[in-house]
Amino acid sequence: MKKILIIRMSAIGDIVLSTSFLSSVKKEFPNAKIDFLIKSEFSDIMYQNDLINDLITYDKQAGLKGLLALGKGLKNKNYDMVYDIHSVFRSKILSLFIKTKNFKKISKPRLKRFLLFYGYQNFFEKNFSHIKMYHSLLGKTGMFPKTKLSLSDEEINQAKSFLQNYNIKDNFITVVPGAAWSQKQWSVDSYNNLVKRLLKTFDMDIVLLGAKNDTICDEFISHKRILNLKDKTSLRVAMGILKLSQHTIGSDTGLLHISEALDTPVTMILGPTSKETGAGIVLAKSKIIQNNDLWCRPCSQNGSRSCYRKEQYCLTGIDSQKVYNHINESINL
Repeated sequence: MKKILIIRMSAIGDIVLSTSFLSSVKKEFPNAKIDFLIKSEFSDIMYQNDLINDLITYDKQAGLKGLLALGKGLKNKNYDMVYDIHSVFRSKILSLFIKTKNFKKISKPRLKRFLLFYGYQNFFEKNFSHIKMYHSLLGKTGMFPKTKLSLSDEEINQAKSFLQNYNIKDNFITVVPGAAWSQKQWSVDSYNNLVKRLLKTFDMDIVLLGAKNDTICDEFISHKRILNLKDKTSLRVAMGILKLSQHTIGSDTGLLHISEALDTPVTMILGPTSKETGAGIVLAKSKIIQNNDLWCRPCSQNGSRSCYRKEQYCLTGIDSQKVYNHINESINL
């Protein structure tokens, strides 16, 4: 039996996208034992994944000493193949311990990104995506599996019970307005204009998900059908909520990718990021809303770069009516 290791330590969105590659590896080697290496802070995402035999975690707080200890442990596992779809300093250190001729790592388009962000020249193929980049290690160029995450029936029932405590039934829309970088966030005024339209059109509740620092959730209008769950759920409970949701709205964030991997369509509002930086959708009923007529976007890999124009046109140029139109169309399909 072949032993295979897949390395993708972070972050949430990229880990979710890696599940497409994981499915392809399992299809290519159906009898293989597949292990997956991930940072411990993100390990809950891949819990219950029946394609993974062993989920190996790395605690970044352990530093270089912990990384070397991990490398020594991997050395004894005798992997036949390793797919490094992260290709960062840490995974390169680990490669020194793993003795196999079949150690394959992705080639990141760093030069193309530099020219895109700072030279405003796009040399990416039109059909580029992170999923396609991962599959290059298998020699595949098209027809990739969709992303997929797993929840147990018990976890779904727990999410239902959690929502019922707030009088939320099955008919609701989820909004994830926050982001790791504020430059990726659509304005709260735009979100409020959108939810007013949604509340008027649909007999649905609005559930807000966010982390402790996502203060934008607290700035939404007060309404009996809007429930703010910022910092009130675990990741697995949040996943259950996304699974039960009719639709998910937000920026290019991990929870939007999780939503699609649980078969809930999304409306992804893109500002400074784009498909070249990892943003993308996989479901037919999902849609990206973006301002394509700008020379300055995308401007960074993850949206961390401060806007250098007098106004962040990539987001201010997106009207709430346009977002509403797609949600209305998607829900009524």
